[in-house]
Amino acid sequence: MSKLVLDLETKRSFNEVGGAHNRAALGVSVVGVYHYDGDRFVAYREEAFDALGEALRAADEIIGFNLVGFDWPVLAAELGDWVRDLPTLDLMLEAQKVLGHRISLDSLAQATLGAGKLGSGLDALEYYRTGDWTKLERYCLEDVKLTRDLYEYAKQHGQLFFSKGMRRAPVAMNFAESPIATLLRECARTQSSVKLVYKGKERLVDVRSFDGMYLKGFCHVAQAGRTFRIDRIEDASKVASNQSLF
Repeated sequence: MSKLVLDLETKRSFNEVGGAHNRAALGVSVVGVYHYDGDRFVAYREEAFDALGEALRAADEIIGFNLVGFDWPVLAAELGDWVRDLPTLDLMLEAQKVLGHRISLDSLAQATLGAGKLGSGLDALEYYRTGDWTKLERYCLEDVKLTRDLYEYAKQHGQLFFSKGMRRAPVAMNFAESPIATLLRECARTQSSVKLVYKGKERLVDVRSFDGMYLKGFCHVAQAGRTFRIDRIEDASKVASNQSLF
């Protein structure tokens, strides 16, 4: 498999663009990528985004931390919405599935690897504003390295750790995709319909997208667009688009 680990830094903060809902306006200063092929770290600046796009399209799997909620929406504004459909393993979502809440990269890295981030996103913004590309790229690629090392640790040990008060607490990690997730990913690719048992109730849904955590589509029961969390889907089966539950 051709695997990548990815992280990016932005040109602007949420405060500058009016809040977290306006991710597309943040801009991308640099994208850091670890290429398993060749064991190399690459920092892609804006003038190299064509090469970045080629690498992303060729990848069988892209690993990151909060890719679905942050990196892909930001990068989509630069490269196009196709990046949202890339084969993604999001370590933050994997941990969230187990814990039921979000957790930071630094918390996982400190507790699991004994090493944390070099600074904060505010530092990266300052490096960009002052044109200190050496520090900016180092900061971004260090986050890529932490993410890669967490992924490798989880593969080897089946768990990561996070800081919970004064102690380390484990979070189980299993990257094998469930049959339901595989089906939903296929339905999203083919824009097919699926019959769900969701929180005890049957739903017929025309699938529009699936990011590994959330299924979005048109629900025939509600007669409206709806979002469904995969951990609340009890069963799923593919159906013809014109099939009815009744």
